[in-house]
Amino acid sequence: MTEKEAYRYLENKISEETEMEFIEIRALRTLLFNGELFIVTFLDTEGYLTCYEARIHNNSIVFYKFLTETYQKKFNEYGVFPYINTTLFYQINSFRYFSSSMFVYDFNHDGDDEILKFSAGNGVLYFILSFDFMNNKYKWLLTINNVFPYTQPAFEFILFKGRQGIKVYEHDYSTDNNEWCFYYYDRIQQKYVQDENASSEELEQIHGSPDFFAEAGIDYTKLERPLVPSDLEGFSKAALRIWRNAVYARHGRTFRSEDLQALFNEYAWYKPDNEYTDDKLTDIDRANIKLIQEFEKK
Repeated sequence: MTEKEAYRYLENKISEETEMEFIEIRALRTLLFNGELFIVTFLDTEGYLTCYEARIHNNSIVFYKFLTETYQKKFNEYGVFPYINTTLFYQINSFRYFSSSMFVYDFNHDGDDEILKFSAGNGVLYFILSFDFMNNKYKWLLTINNVFPYTQPAFEFILFKGRQGIKVYEHDYSTDNNEWCFYYYDRIQQKYVQDENASSEELEQIHGSPDFFAEAGIDYTKLERPLVPSDLEGFSKAALRIWRNAVYARHGRTFRSEDLQALFNEYAWYKPDNEYTDDKLTDIDRANIKLIQEFEKK
């Protein structure tokens, strides 16, 4: 049984048993599938997210259990996440989520979603996990143990020396010291690696922007055609700024603003061109810039 077959089977089975109506198939999200066990989230027509776990036996699905309670779309409404009203809270507020401590986003900007997991015990554990659904494989992109303290955010997305990454407050048992560390995504190693040259003292003074993930939800391929107002509705001023500058970035423009340059550097499609001029802009580009600017003025 393929993942797609399993996923449709479970949709039909749950619909029959619960008499719930679900949003079209593309809104479903398979979070884990290894040939035997998979976890699926269903988004219903009232905006509630429900999670189920199922197992495969003799090439058919055995409905296994209802995995979590039903959560509403925004995790700030149910108060389980411990870092309410912090920079980290606002940074990840736009992510899709699987539960109150597991969030879905394309962290390495490769077109595929990863999962950020937060858990607590003796200290805090964070990890980012990448799934290869087609080949039923997964890969740890980042795992951080011994993060302190639990009551305050010891994890934040920041911009450090022109590079996007993660600032973490870790406990070193060998020295019994706490220190700030910086991790960034290395495309060659295909995982997050620590910047050994980043000092704890430097990192302590750097704080992330609540708009760090303002690009969430932007579909850059839409810039290949004339934008229409509905493409831009609902985006924040910070997101509209990225929309507008992405028009230039598609032609290789480099940016004086460190945050924009660091963001576009994360995308494989971005090819910096030191000889860029606005002459490279097409009529479609100019029309799109004008429309975006109109939205920015609202």
